[in-house]
Amino acid sequence: MAYCQIDETRYVTYIFPKWGKYLRYKILTQQELELAVSKCKLAGWKVSNVTKLTNKMLEIQPQRTAKS
Repeated sequence: MAYCQIDETRYVTYIFPKWGKYLRYKILTQQELELAVSKCKLAGWKVSNVTKLTNKMLEIQPQRTAKS
């Protein structure tokens, strides 16, 4: 399960099934997220906060290639 902060108080969660792709799971408050993270960890799931990575990716400028 991965989660990303989308504003001051909300997070979007994603679940990655074994067969690939992803499912957007739910938008949660901070308290709901804390509960979900603890339940996922207890169930043996890997949990990742991808907020910093997502923000970095949004900063990247597209690279232009020279036309021949």
